Amino acid sequence: MTRVRYRSVFLNASLVVLFGAFAYANFARWQDTGRPVGLGAVLLEGFTALLFVFRRSPDATSGRALAWVAAPVGSFAMLLARPVGHPSEGLFGIFQVSQLVGFAIAFAALGALGRSFGVVAANRGIKTSGLYAVVRHPAYLGYALSYLGYVCESPSLRNMALLAVSSGAQLVRIGEEERMLARDTAYERYRTRVRYRLIPRLY
Repeated sequence: MTRVRYRSVFLNASLVVLFGAFAYANFARWQDTGRPVGLGAVLLEGFTALLFVFRRSPDATSGRALAWVAAPVGSFAMLLARPVGHPSEGLFGIFQVSQLVGFAIAFAALGALGRSFGVVAANRGIKTSGLYAVVRHPAYLGYALSYLGYVCESPSLRNMALLAVSSGAQLVRIGEEERMLARDTAYERYRTRVRYRLIPRLY
């Protein structure tokens, strides 16, 4: 078994444990408050875990240490967040909408990837249609909206710190993915057509 395979097994096991604890904590708070606390974030993480299980092997995977550190941090950090507080009815609705909109964006983006989904920067084929015709990394935009809604719903120093760490790691992941995919001429042509990575006209 190669070193890359060992790392993949470790990531799989980590994801299962962390998602289980995250989902349980949020559903427990749901029972306590009678409100679907963290619903969008739980749906997003569950969908991500499902794709992770059924992903296909990449044509090439980055061997850079930075890519292997940023990937699990960006993917798993927010699974350490926990629900806190009792937001007002009006604000709760806004925060839930943010989470669900983020989930919808990520669902569409990751659904387009299908089994080409992965965590560590790799070439699993170039996607250029749908949301990928608007920005090059739409799934990360979905994650950002969902995570932001979750932290606003459950504000704590722990959750805010995790959001900051996760967001920084996601930006590093984008850079590592671009570095990896730049080896593919098809991606270079795609990058000339779609200028922005995450947010149209901004980044």
